[in-house]
Amino acid sequence: MKLSLDLRTSLTQTLTPQQIQYLKMLQLPLIQLEQYLQQEIEQNPMLEDANNPEIDVFDYDDDSSVIKEPASEIFESFHESDGDDSFDDSHAFVPDDDPILKSSYDDDPDPFDLYSMVWQDDSELALGGNDNYGDEDQPHFQIKSYTSLEEDLIQQLNMIHLTEEENILGRYIIGNIDDDGYLRRELEDIINDTNSFIDETNFSVRHKVYQDKIEEKERNGTNPASFYSISDESIKILESAKKLNSENDEIGIINNTDSADSASGNSDGLKFLKHVTFDDAEKVLAIIQSLDPPGIASRDIRECLVSQCKSISNPNDAQQLALRILSDAYEPFIKKHYQVIIKQLGITEDDIKAALEVIKRLNPKPGGGDSHAELNTVIPDFVVETDEDTDELMISLNDNRLPNLKLSKAYETLQRDAKLKKYNKETKNWIRGKREDAKFMIQAVKQRKNTMLRVMTAIATLQKDFFFEGKSGLKPLIYKDIAEETALDISTVCRIVNGKYVQTEFGTYELKYFFSESLVTDDGQDISTTIIKEKIRAMIESETKDKPFSDELISKILKESGFNVARRTVAKYREQLKIPVARLRVEI
Repeated sequence: MKLSLDLRTSLTQTLTPQQIQYLKMLQLPLIQLEQYLQQEIEQNPMLEDANNPEIDVFDYDDDSSVIKEPASEIFESFHESDGDDSFDDSHAFVPDDDPILKSSYDDDPDPFDLYSMVWQDDSELALGGNDNYGDEDQPHFQIKSYTSLEEDLIQQLNMIHLTEEENILGRYIIGNIDDDGYLRRELEDIINDTNSFIDETNFSVRHKVYQDKIEEKERNGTNPASFYSISDESIKILESAKKLNSENDEIGIINNTDSADSASGNSDGLKFLKHVTFDDAEKVLAIIQSLDPPGIASRDIRECLVSQCKSISNPNDAQQLALRILSDAYEPFIKKHYQVIIKQLGITEDDIKAALEVIKRLNPKPGGGDSHAELNTVIPDFVVETDEDTDELMISLNDNRLPNLKLSKAYETLQRDAKLKKYNKETKNWIRGKREDAKFMIQAVKQRKNTMLRVMTAIATLQKDFFFEGKSGLKPLIYKDIAEETALDISTVCRIVNGKYVQTEFGTYELKYFFSESLVTDDGQDISTTIIKEKIRAMIESETKDKPFSDELISKILKESGFNVARRTVAKYREQLKIPVARLRVEI
């Protein structure tokens, strides 16, 4: 082995931070882009929204302590040096009563004092002091009251007579219920958490008692030397602290504490909490499961449905049979082996039909209807409409929500008028950097709009039949086709397509919907696999429910129609459509 030096020439491509930022913006959907631009406006004082201009910080009328002259007049004593754009603040006018400006003209000025100066806020304006409302005329906005599922269950639990330990355990159980209303955590873990909280509570009580006795000794003026001696109570507390952190003895604290208190006759009259057991947990869980809504805190779907059936008051025959099926014949029920259930329970086909109707009306997610989940509303990034006069497609970018970025006038004036001879160089570089960032952001938004319109125009051109005929007009399309049509890289096309939606006359679709592989028919024509999936969906929706189509039968029907689709391909498309197998689609 030996060491050597050599010189090589290589050509590599690296992305600048601006390019990375632009690619990130290109990938963001409409809502995320709006939030991103708002964040940029907050972080970069050079940027502002033309639709929502900021208050001119140089033109306040209500507070004499704030400068009322425009920026050009404030810095009128500043002058440009010959060929030198460094700053000179020797003759600058500084109001004596403005601490923000005075801090900017110290001997060692902070380059970011200018930032705080321009963004100084008037307290009266911040509190809405310039509005036309009096104290009694202030508009009152009523906030809609909402009680979460957890809060509702705790309120119901408080109305039941429980011990303090059971109440604590009940709160831990309720806190572990998920959004669907199920308790999917093991009871042993919840018991351990509850006992740990009980140990900490008991130790806190003992520690407070010890502190109170120390203070009482100080007040009684006993021998000061006794304060520094270790009493029997101190030793007992230290031993309890050790056992609290011990993993080998989880209940030692309570047992030792109780025995010590019993030996001393519990002279302090203190009551310590006891550890909860698995039987206590089962008891409290059964109580919570009896609360409203029925089926809450169930550990599986079977327990949830059974609990809802048991909560029905004065059940009829069908409801009683539904409970029997879920309790005694659950396995054949989930496999839809109805003949096995009929034979096992000795019932008729009409009986099981009535019971199945009862089960269908049960709620498999008891917590879902009461959760305060936000609606996931899809806001399209594009809108494609048909011109009634020319019968041509009109493509527009739905960017009305986006801020209309522009350079801040206050900073433009400040940069133009504040080129002084001996001003802090770091401040000057900071202003210039923020201005360049703002210019890039404005240009990046425009470039993003042009690029997205190019891609959407290419999709509408190659899938023109869809926008006039609907789903039947879809054609095979891949990312490479769009890349060749727009002269863009495939990765750029992928960034634009992912997570974007378009509003059409036939509904709102994700851009991925227009991309699919091709399938050659018996006539030699290429057809989109999306059309095949729609045909499979239509066939399954129209099938006889007591004898659903198998994958083999669907493949045979498609081949008779001229679509050469194998059984495995049918199974793959069916799974992509999230349709169960024929055995699980059987209905009586």
